[in-house]
Amino acid sequence: LAQAPSPSTVPHVSDRTPKMPKLLATSVALAAATAPCAAFVTAPTAQVQQQQQPRHQQLRGEATIDAQASSTASVAAAAVSLAGLGAAGMAVAGAAAKPRRSVVGRRVAGVCFPLTEKWDPLKLGSTDAKMERYTAVEIKHGRISMIACIGYVMPEIFRFPGCEEFSNGLGALSSIPFEGWVQLVGFVGFHEVFVKPRTGGMGSYDLGFGTELLDGVSEEELERRQTVERNNGRLAMIGIMGLMVQDGMYGNPIQSLKVNGFWGPPVDWLIKDIPMCAGPTPLCATRQAGSRIARTALRAEPPKMSPAVPFLKYPEVLDGWVGGEKGFDPLGITDALDVYIVREAELKHGRVAMLATVGWIATDLGARFPGEKFQGFSTIEAHDKMVQAGIFGPFLATVAAYEVYSGWLFFEGWEGRIKRDAGDFFLGKNFLPKDPEQERLMRLKELENGRLAMLAFSGICTQAVLLGGKTWPFL
Repeated sequence: LAQAPSPSTVPHVSDRTPKMPKLLATSVALAAATAPCAAFVTAPTAQVQQQQQPRHQQLRGEATIDAQASSTASVAAAAVSLAGLGAAGMAVAGAAAKPRRSVVGRRVAGVCFPLTEKWDPLKLGSTDAKMERYTAVEIKHGRISMIACIGYVMPEIFRFPGCEEFSNGLGALSSIPFEGWVQLVGFVGFHEVFVKPRTGGMGSYDLGFGTELLDGVSEEELERRQTVERNNGRLAMIGIMGLMVQDGMYGNPIQSLKVNGFWGPPVDWLIKDIPMCAGPTPLCATRQAGSRIARTALRAEPPKMSPAVPFLKYPEVLDGWVGGEKGFDPLGITDALDVYIVREAELKHGRVAMLATVGWIATDLGARFPGEKFQGFSTIEAHDKMVQAGIFGPFLATVAAYEVYSGWLFFEGWEGRIKRDAGDFFLGKNFLPKDPEQERLMRLKELENGRLAMLAFSGICTQAVLLGGKTWPFL
């Protein structure tokens, strides 16, 4: 008789599994009493517990070898079916363990139909260390490729102010200035050196960004999200390679869509030198001389597009205004309001935002007015504390006085009664350069810095509240 495996070698069988002596006795009893109909007795199904693997192995997509004994149900079925023959020893021998083939566990991120097992024909992930390394590399390259694919498309839709002249795609390699490359290399280098995987994370690819979105999700949902990320990254790696190859051979593919349509430029140059295709013939895919495509027709001048938002028309009303050459008005506000009104509001909010950004950073770093009432609270709490201390009354009265003065200047300038540019409060104009071009450049810098400060201050406030009162730089 084959020796039955010990309980320690059968981890998948629950505690309700019958013991071997009891199984043997049951088999003998059935052999004596139910020999004629033993083959028709249905064996009870034993409850099987799935062996839990370490978390990092499941998320890594590693194949697992599940060596376990045959289930109690098959043992019992074999014993009952052979009871009519009285071979109880055969039933016990049927309980011997048989290893299964290597299969993927029930929850393995990155494995999906039509692949049901670990796909590694080159055996690159033959060890745990190698598998961990290649998994991190795959996820990292997938994330970079997804950003790169979006980066190929977005410049045709939106460009940051100051980047209108940069080329897109492979052309960016030759159009970005040296200081731009320094910033890119510095940012990537900082990320590579200082950003490390979080302690207790899911693997070396878990940098801790966005993990709060995974709190409370089920194991199945976590597996699905990670599989989606890996599949999208795999597709993006193929996609960015296709974009770059097409860009190098035929030109930017995204720009080609607008010029040549979905099917791209004509490719009859591939066969034009074949003698059989030299003349008109239906055997070659050449453009017919009399076709609509070949005819040249006078076309209307295409509308001027916005350099900042290339898919929108250029707002003509911005001509002559500082920054108007960039045509940035995606919401079409200047179609409803006079540019003078919009520029007045933009400059005022930009200046306030620049002061607010500097003030927030300064107070977070410890700068305070002298006096006990200005100490002992954070920047977020400053508003409520100043209201309680009675400071806001005089503060609002001062702001109101400035607003009355600025409102009078605005209406006088808008109606043309005084010579005044939008946002001009006749303060500090003597600091502007005397050269008209340099003066225009200085005004443009103020405008762009104000726009950036409005975004920055909104982000600072939001981040400070969401992070529970952390101070700048919120690390």
